[in-house]
Amino acid sequence: MNIKEILKSQKFKKITAIELSVVMLLLIAFGIYYSPRIWHKQEVLMAAKIKADGAVFTSKVLEEFAQNKNAKSSEVAQKITDELNKVEVNPYDKKGIAYTFEKNCKACNSVEYDDELSMIILTSYNKKGELLARTVIKPPSFVTYNKSDDKNND
Repeated sequence: MNIKEILKSQKFKKITAIELSVVMLLLIAFGIYYSPRIWHKQEVLMAAKIKADGAVFTSKVLEEFAQNKNAKSSEVAQKITDELNKVEVNPYDKKGIAYTFEKNCKACNSVEYDDELSMIILTSYNKKGELLARTVIKPPSFVTYNKSDDKNND
């Protein structure tokens, strides 16, 4: 049998507009049902990336303080921020920076320092500007508070 014979035979049916419409409606329903789940997973992954960036920052700061015990917090914070902003980007805005010295930022890590107390505070925010984590780095140690810790205590 060649193609012309198959097309003319009773075995081969043409797809009708109704069948095509039903398939399209099923695909649309499937997309509507699963799209919120996909968006939520992406939001969770981006928030996790911001928190992971915070962990990298903390590690770099502790390493810098270990190598130079007389370094000021402001110098270390500026050095590590500049160094990491060259290689890291904001997961929500690929053109934005991952670390900033602004007090409140959306979808980034905010860096604060205090030379008198020799400490650096790193605060991580999601894209709505809500607190994800706060890390207080006072060499030779650090303390991290994660917003997800609240959910575990309820």
